[in-house]
This record gives sequence, C-alpha cells and structure tokens, in this order.
Amino acid sequence: MKKPGVLVVAGDRRQGREIYSLLQELEYATILTHSLNDLEQELKKDPNVAVILDLDTVPVNNQFLRGLRKLHPQIDILGISELSYHPGLEEVIGSHLLACLVKPLDVEELCFWLKSISEHLANPVREAEG
Repeated sequence: MKKPGVLVVAGDRRQGREIYSLLQELEYATILTHSLNDLEQELKKDPNVAVILDLDTVPVNNQFLRGLRKLHPQIDILGISELSYHPGLEEVIGSHLLACLVKPLDVEELCFWLKSISEHLANPVREAEG
C-alpha cells in the first residue's frame, strides 16, 4: 500500500524538525510548514496528504478545523499535543480531527494512524458506503 504524503504544521521549528525527521526515517514523503497560511498553500498544491497539526504551537480551534475539512473533505488530520485531553477541541476529535496523539510521539501509534490514513486514501468510497 502506498504511503500518504504527510504535511506537518508546527509553529516551533525544533519540534517540527523532530517530527519531520521521524517521518523521513519511516519513509514518508514529508513537508514541514510553520503556519496555517503555509498549510493552506500546500493543500492547494496537493490536497491528498495526511496533515499533522502541532496543537501546542499553531492556533487551531473548532471553527478552523471545520472550515479546513469543508474546503478539503478528503484530508485526514492528526493532532499532536503535550496534553492527552485538548480543551476546546473535544467536539471535533474523531470527526474533523482523526485523533490527538500525545508528545513525545509513540512511533507505533503514529504508524497505526498513518496506515489507517493510507487505507482511507486507497479506498475512499468504502467509508462513504458505510
């Protein structure tokens, strides 16, 4: 199964580079950006990617996630945070935000979610039929 490209958005450049390096080691084509404006520009170029948002360093809220999914309904978004419970995003986790992974990232958990995204991208119709 083809691995999805991954678009990482991290306001903290050091943390962004760490995530980028990890994804490169796992052989994912990865683009690192540092702002939500950059995210939107990159999605215009290639909307068929997995998106990882560092919820601790980029200003994301429910309204932003709903708008992003409305513009790009095919993308899958993972959040990462130092918090296991991210206040204010409860109502979008599981719908607009696929999951929220806790830092430091568990490589097995990250791989599980990226594999799930690969399957979704390979078979997008199956979800719509269910």
